[in-house]
Amino acid sequence: MPLVSEGVYIDDGASKSFEFESAYYLNFQIQSALASLHHLANYADCFEWENRCQYYHFYTDHLLYSWGQITSRFISVKKAKALYCERKECNRNNYRFTERDYPLLSSKRARNVIEHIDEYNADIIKEKLGVGGFNLIDANTEESLKKLLREMRELHPYTLDLLTNELYIRYKKEDLTINLEELKKELLSLLSRVRSFLEFVSMI
Repeated sequence: MPLVSEGVYIDDGASKSFEFESAYYLNFQIQSALASLHHLANYADCFEWENRCQYYHFYTDHLLYSWGQITSRFISVKKAKALYCERKECNRNNYRFTERDYPLLSSKRARNVIEHIDEYNADIIKEKLGVGGFNLIDANTEESLKKLLREMRELHPYTLDLLTNELYIRYKKEDLTINLEELKKELLSLLSRVRSFLEFVSMI
């Protein structure tokens, strides 16, 4: 391995391309996630969308996608090839990535909801006679609907609550509540480490 200690890279002639590729894509996906958070916090009326819900749906999906791409650079799945596990362990060392420091970015559960939304919706329609899909809570949402979306989570795979700055995820039978400000803090922290490392690798 090219590491002699946490965050220190030594070019051995074989690993630099892997290091640069990881740094480049982490930098891109973190910026993409932060851009999505910015758009969620700053609605801009654009002609591309038929309504506000589509606008928020798009940026919520993109946030979850980028989040998943970031997590996949650090967290191995059970059937992953040895090379991929090795590279992910290298990334964890390079960027000092731990579940303690990055509890939200360490989990793929939130991202899985959009990957399998058709399955979740089918189950909700079949078992609960609900519709499922993406939902939005904002200042214009009726009180009765706010209560329904917040309390009957089993009917709604994911809901963006602009009033609490939270994202409600129903993963299998587990309710996840994502504080978007906490997610932003993790992203900014990791971005600082990634950019420092990218600059270092670029100079070698």
